[in-house]
Amino acid sequence: MEAEQQPLVHEQGTAAPSRRQTAYATWKALRWLMSYVSRHKGWMIVGTSSAIAAAIIEIWTGSLIEQLTTQAEKGAGPIVLQIVYAVFVVILIGVPAKFFMSFGVERSSASAVQDMRNHVMRHIGKLRVSYLEKQHSGDVLSRINNDLQLIQQFMIRDLAQWFYHPLLFIGCFAYLLYLQWELMLYSLLLFPLALLVSQWIGKQLERLTEEAQANMGRMNVNLQDTLGGMPIVKSYLLSGMLSRSYQQLLQLTAQKKLAVKKREAWVNPLLSTLMISPIIFAVSYGSYLIYQGQLGAGELVAFLYLLNLCLEPLEHIPELITRTFEMTGALRRVSEIVEQPTETENGRSLPKVSAAPIEFQDVTFGYEENSPILRHVSFAVPEGKTIALVGASGGGKSTVFKLVCGFYPLAENQGEIRVFGSLIEGADPEQLRSHFSVVTQDSYLFSGTIAENIGYGREGAPMEAIIEAAKAAQAHSFIMQLSDGYQTYVGERGGFLSGGQRQRIAIARAFLKNAPVLLLDEPTSALDPESESAVQEALGILMKQRTTMVIAHRLSTVQNADEIWVMEQGKIVEKGTHEQLLQMKGMYAQSYYQEFTESAERREVSYT
Repeated sequence: MEAEQQPLVHEQGTAAPSRRQTAYATWKALRWLMSYVSRHKGWMIVGTSSAIAAAIIEIWTGSLIEQLTTQAEKGAGPIVLQIVYAVFVVILIGVPAKFFMSFGVERSSASAVQDMRNHVMRHIGKLRVSYLEKQHSGDVLSRINNDLQLIQQFMIRDLAQWFYHPLLFIGCFAYLLYLQWELMLYSLLLFPLALLVSQWIGKQLERLTEEAQANMGRMNVNLQDTLGGMPIVKSYLLSGMLSRSYQQLLQLTAQKKLAVKKREAWVNPLLSTLMISPIIFAVSYGSYLIYQGQLGAGELVAFLYLLNLCLEPLEHIPELITRTFEMTGALRRVSEIVEQPTETENGRSLPKVSAAPIEFQDVTFGYEENSPILRHVSFAVPEGKTIALVGASGGGKSTVFKLVCGFYPLAENQGEIRVFGSLIEGADPEQLRSHFSVVTQDSYLFSGTIAENIGYGREGAPMEAIIEAAKAAQAHSFIMQLSDGYQTYVGERGGFLSGGQRQRIAIARAFLKNAPVLLLDEPTSALDPESESAVQEALGILMKQRTTMVIAHRLSTVQNADEIWVMEQGKIVEKGTHEQLLQMKGMYAQSYYQEFTESAERREVSYT
């Protein structure tokens, strides 16, 4: 398709979201995440229940140790023995509780993330072309791979801990207050400071992680551009420039990640110091209480054991907060995709009735406001006829095709488009596109075999139908000359085949689809004369008994069209057959004779 005005996106130019906007986006993203977790709530309930049980068992163990030391001080031997047995039983019960705590949450989380990945992929397939053309596929891939991977790691590694550690802390804290409230309060004097530090650093880590993930997306963009455009990269000596750009992004990403690790490196020893301080306070003040006769040595031992249990979650919770902030940054980036509106689903059906296959009624359209590409265009394509659209680049020819396929919706009061007499607005996109077979200048082949690529024309088509389509497209003979025939791997974007071979496979795909309307967008403009002749022959067969619209820059390829329409600045300025347009001596005639003269000069030069 010719280069026409497209909407541009400048990420660097967008204003940074406010705190309220970020908080709201985070809340929506978390609610979206929990909607997947709730689908697998059975295992999540098992995991959370086991987390509660594990926390209770830990506290119970501490209580038994407190009773054990108290009874040992009193010399109650039989009771001590009973308590020892009880401790072993409780410990044994705790083993399966901790197993199901981890496994239950991990099982639920893994299934939830798998559902999320599937949903994101399905959603991308339903996104409007107007959105996808603004995005680079490398950034989208980064969100699907890198960001979802970070979310999955959090769900599997950290989510269960959010149930276990707070419960353990609350239970131990309450029990320690019951045992010796003064000693407990003195021991936790520095705990609020630890939470404030972890929260402050966590917010910085969230921002830095989100920036690092965004840079990784840009790195994917750079890498994909380099790999996808390697012939141009080598021809224009762009390897060094692209490599330097990649290195800059890599360095910037490394700096962001280093900043994350630097803050984590600061917070860990700081929090470790804050975490050990309660033990020091407890030993110091507990020893004083023993000296005063207000506390027994056994009670202090039990208190220290329970305090250690209470400190364990305090040590992990700041780290959980940090990783949660990191995860929410990635979650927002992924949720941005699924928040984008999709094409109309389950829209109106489009029955094929006796009417013009394609009809435009006073259509005005532009990719940006106040910059129309088409201006009050009206036409009707007769059934079974071939209509050629010609004109300079930017005249709106490719835009006509995009609008016919429903890739861009018309704004209100900007005209109507009908297919076989039915308005396409609000129509089911799959039904709409089932009426069309499209062959473009650079027909896209998917990684896979030749048979698979032809078979995409009709899902579930048998091999016999694929072979018949290839024969009709004049592709069967060259396919059978390949080493693996129809099972030959075509490479990325069909790179193992020539341009003419790729086009004939694309035409075979169109044959297999067998749609009533054919849209051809300069299908032979990039081919050599020999390949063009073979492709033109295949197209001639495909066009029989079908309504066809063809975009062409070389006027020599459309002389046999039933009618030729000349487009300029978004309007159809001339209509007629080849001979009629030559007699008008207008734009078409001028362009045709110019092309004829240039062609003759090239032939003359080639013979001298």
